[in-house]
Amino acid sequence: MNCQEIANLKDAYLDGELDPVTSQKVERHLRECGKCEQAYEVEAVMAHAISQAAPYYKASIELRERIQRSLRETTGAPTNRSTAGKDSVPVRRPEAARRSVLFEIPWNWLALAAAIVLVALIASSLLPRLQQPGADQFLATQLIASHVRSLMADHLMDVASSDQHTVKPWLDAKLDFAAPVTDLAGEGFALIGGRLDYLDNHSVAALVYQRRKHFINLFIWPTTSGAAKAQKVVTREGYHLVHWTDADFNYWAVSDVSEGDLQTFKSLFEGQVLHR
Repeated sequence: MNCQEIANLKDAYLDGELDPVTSQKVERHLRECGKCEQAYEVEAVMAHAISQAAPYYKASIELRERIQRSLRETTGAPTNRSTAGKDSVPVRRPEAARRSVLFEIPWNWLALAAAIVLVALIASSLLPRLQQPGADQFLATQLIASHVRSLMADHLMDVASSDQHTVKPWLDAKLDFAAPVTDLAGEGFALIGGRLDYLDNHSVAALVYQRRKHFINLFIWPTTSGAAKAQKVVTREGYHLVHWTDADFNYWAVSDVSEGDLQTFKSLFEGQVLHR
């Protein structure tokens, strides 16, 4: 499904009106598309807020009686005086009904206004939190695509070497920053080379490590002021991504190894860099 199809089906999915197969397709797209997921989350919050705040009114006696009378006429059920007298409920005078409506109208508008204000407050506090993960999700998609492309296009390395003193000078000559390079073969993560890549609108260094039969791409580029320092762990499409920063660089490690192996790699690499 594409984003336009999801937009057309979103309301029906939110109300539980789709068949199981279509619902599964919608759910799969929402897991894979950060933009549609954000839109769905906002709409779900709004629907919940309105359902909680909007007033609920029981049908009036007159309305119920009119519906019952209409149903009897449609089905041909007897409507003689004895039946009507037995089943009917006394009808309020028109004046009383009009007075009731006049008193109810202001409360209807007040409840609607309260619901709108509540939705606005929730959206204003929720949207900023939703927008930042969207940027991370977009970058994660780029990182996975670059990792997969390097494996499929047989372009895993521009410089193939297990010697960090060969890989680092090659990268330093091609980039406007000096990325740290370290070999972790003794700990089970062998450096096998490096290459240039392009992510997040700038050139990056990509170090390539091997863990048994799996490859790890470690993308490195200079950090910016105000960048988030907390470690991030993302799992998408069967790949694990670990992100961390230090005073100088952003690091994203991407691989299909287990999350535990990738966390171990991150700790080992970070430890080697800190002790230099």
